[in-house]
Amino acid sequence: MTIQVRFIVYVLSTSCITLLYALRLAFHTTILCQLHNQTSDHFLKDDEKRQYTFQSVGIGLALGLIPLHFLSSLGTKICATIFGIVGILAALVYPFAHEMGFWPSFCVRVLQGFPLVILLWLIAKVSNEWVPKNEVAMAIAFLTSVYQTAPFIAQITAAEMCQLFGWQYTYYILAGLCLLSFIAFYVIYSDDVMDNKFASLEEKEIITFGRKEISQTKEISTPYLQIFQDPTVWITWFCNISFFSSLLIFLQNMQIYMNTVMGYSIRETGHSLGFAHVLCLVAKVIFGKFMDSSKLEMTERLKRGWIILEAPAVLILLGLVIFPDARFQLIASVGFIMIHGVAIVIIVKTQAFRSAEHSHILANGNTFGVVLCIFLQPLLIKHLIKNNTFDEWSNIFLIHAILIIISIILFLFVIDSRPAKWTQISRIPTADSGRNNTQELP
Repeated sequence: MTIQVRFIVYVLSTSCITLLYALRLAFHTTILCQLHNQTSDHFLKDDEKRQYTFQSVGIGLALGLIPLHFLSSLGTKICATIFGIVGILAALVYPFAHEMGFWPSFCVRVLQGFPLVILLWLIAKVSNEWVPKNEVAMAIAFLTSVYQTAPFIAQITAAEMCQLFGWQYTYYILAGLCLLSFIAFYVIYSDDVMDNKFASLEEKEIITFGRKEISQTKEISTPYLQIFQDPTVWITWFCNISFFSSLLIFLQNMQIYMNTVMGYSIRETGHSLGFAHVLCLVAKVIFGKFMDSSKLEMTERLKRGWIILEAPAVLILLGLVIFPDARFQLIASVGFIMIHGVAIVIIVKTQAFRSAEHSHILANGNTFGVVLCIFLQPLLIKHLIKNNTFDEWSNIFLIHAILIIISIILFLFVIDSRPAKWTQISRIPTADSGRNNTQELP
């Protein structure tokens, strides 16, 4: 039986970005250990310095967009590996920087944020370079599982290391695994499927079937003006902000909320919220199969998928606003992560079909949206959370429920997933348009 190399590519790509993201998320669990037995003058106990520490990753993420623009010309494999090395080195240095004080810790945290710029970019690149047209939803569901597996790995690893060996080993272990993943990725991956020495000719034909041949003799210019004039692009970017802002509350703050407000232990919250991401991963696989097998026209399919996922997410957030019971809060949080986490599949798939070979540009826009969330969210929390009470946190949940409601309305009335006129693809539907089978126009 011939090994399907594209599945290995999916696994390695996901492993690389998952471990990079886990190295960033681990801090939200290890901070509880880092604060333990510290003196009152420690920089993490200073509200302002702690806020800057949380925002430092966002600074790195924003700065990373600049070199990504230039390094992407080196190709997906080399560019991703360069950013991966930076992230690994930053993680290994962080425990030492933390002991040296605020500024060394802050600078290394900036470096940790730097390589996170490739998360959505690599998902878009792999989807465009290695995914057959009839596997798009399943592949995107798998690639975006980074947002479930990374929190699970980070929370479980950090919780156990804090109990057993010390929080520092969280970074050493994850950095080592990340290094192994990037080495394997560099060996297996190729920017052009046809040049890959591991994939069979049959598999190469499966991957490239239905794609339009694009001339390699001239560089394809990016139609930035037309992209920025497309309403679908802006709505997907807004939905991305809505998605990540809501998700980041549960990734960055929920463990502290459950520990300090609801009274759960670090281990209880770490394992419970980690389990939620496993459930979300299962839900993604099921949802991806449903999306690929549906016979609805693609835009209608995506719109229905968005409301199926986000309407229950709104109800759960409203439940968190109304019911203060600790057990309900924990169960509802698990449910929100499981359901809401799947929604990224809809965003990425909409962008992939709409923008085709320019999907990485939209992915960079998504990354900028994440930067905004990372910068603005600590300010929102600092403004609304004064005494760390249930009522104060209810306001945070209510704001994000409203944000998701707006995203549902805009998505339903504006989104068009058909390839835009500014792409290299001109298509007309065949009889089975529900499966997005297409025919090239002359």
